[in-house]
Amino acid sequence: MLDHLIEEYGDQVALQQQQIQRLNEDITHRYNEIKRLESRIQEFKMLRDEFQKQFEEKV
Repeated sequence: MLDHLIEEYGDQVALQQQQIQRLNEDITHRYNEIKRLESRIQEFKMLRDEFQKQFEEKV
């Protein structure tokens, strides 16, 4: 009886640990995506500034 409960609880612990691992991987993926998007924002800002500078030089 107790062995069965120990095994069952052990299985539940393992399942919870797997879920935590998946969540951590998802968080890491989302963090990397945020960093990529922020980098693109900076690229677009630089491009915008360069276009603005070129436009002002022509006017």
